[in-house]
Amino acid sequence: MLTTALKYKKAIREITGEDALLDYVLVASEWVALENLCEAFKDATTYFSRADANLATVIPAIDKLDAMLATAVIKKRGDTPDVILGKPMQAALLVAKDTLNKYYNLSDDSELYRIALMLHPKYKTSYFDDHHWPVDWKDSATGLIRRVFNEYLSAYEAATGDSPKTSTTTTSAPAQQV
Repeated sequence: MLTTALKYKKAIREITGEDALLDYVLVASEWVALENLCEAFKDATTYFSRADANLATVIPAIDKLDAMLATAVIKKRGDTPDVILGKPMQAALLVAKDTLNKYYNLSDDSELYRIALMLHPKYKTSYFDDHHWPVDWKDSATGLIRRVFNEYLSAYEAATGDSPKTSTTTTSAPAQQV
């Protein structure tokens, strides 16, 4: 939709040039904001379409897009010179933010996102703290990691008859149940 609006920018300007529609005319900074948002979503889509994209980066990327939309929505014409938005543009960005959050909330239904975020060396529990997420979310994710680890450990022991913590193989440190 954004690329279509950008493609027909000249026609949109001509149509909204009538007095009754002047409130809906996009000013230069709104076109720039539209181009920047379109580029950010294109970059995210391209990144996640790569073969080497990983699940742990999905949540941070969505958070970044959400922050961009939120920042753009709260700025009004006359606020700051960098991005100036009118009510129609704010309304459109709110719809985009709601749509993004609809899909973002679906990540709560999958344990994989939390596991990937918690096991990623860059994020771990610090991501929860850095983004001021509720402590119970971090505690829940930590408990999830422990539960899933113990399930896999039990399945391994049942399948092999071997317990990593009592294994006779030489290792630098024995595995322990979390």
